[in-house]
Amino acid sequence: MAEERRNLYRILHVQPEAPAELIAAAYRCLMTKLRHHPDLGGDHDSAVRINHAYAVLSDPQQRLQYDERRRKRRPAPSAGGVTEPPPRSLQTCPFCGLAVPRRLEADSRCQRCESPLASIAYNFRATRELSGRRSAPRVEKNCPIMLRISPSATPVPAVLRDLSLSGISLITRADVHADTTIRIEVPGVEAVAHVIKVQLREGANLVRGCLLTALYSRKSGVFVSETV
Repeated sequence: MAEERRNLYRILHVQPEAPAELIAAAYRCLMTKLRHHPDLGGDHDSAVRINHAYAVLSDPQQRLQYDERRRKRRPAPSAGGVTEPPPRSLQTCPFCGLAVPRRLEADSRCQRCESPLASIAYNFRATRELSGRRSAPRVEKNCPIMLRISPSATPVPAVLRDLSLSGISLITRADVHADTTIRIEVPGVEAVAHVIKVQLREGANLVRGCLLTALYSRKSGVFVSETV
């Protein structure tokens, strides 16, 4: 196909530093959970873009070449600071599946389950400070958080292990399964994540997930920086 001028990382809702495991999980979630696959009612052109993005970013050599092309054509920052990209639109809420408006803002919520709807890639760039620091809430490790494993489930306690711009890991005794979607309330952040892996550790579940959407209650600070 002709060269895709869109940012392939944005198409898959991941950051450029995302590991291969997270890219694969984001692709599966977009095509199945978020119903972008044409067999599930998704738009054909959107599915083509997602498939192309995954084909490039899942291949180490193609990804390396793509990253090099991005570096060469990246424009110099303007004197006025960072330009906000338009937010990406989801077809359905990533948590409960309700159809959402075509146009989404940084503070958009699902009308049924109230989950945040703005993608991680948009939130990071749209709220970034002019100095280039990550403009996201400061979150301490091992802090208590609330976890919801389904739209109808009662929130249960969990403990944050790590949080980055694209992923989260937490410990909980709740019955969480891989390849499902969870909603998290971390101090300063509400987010929806796709569960990549669940491991039993000392009688509790260590859950690793790929962040899909987020809503920030503050506009300054930094994430825990370790990779999850």
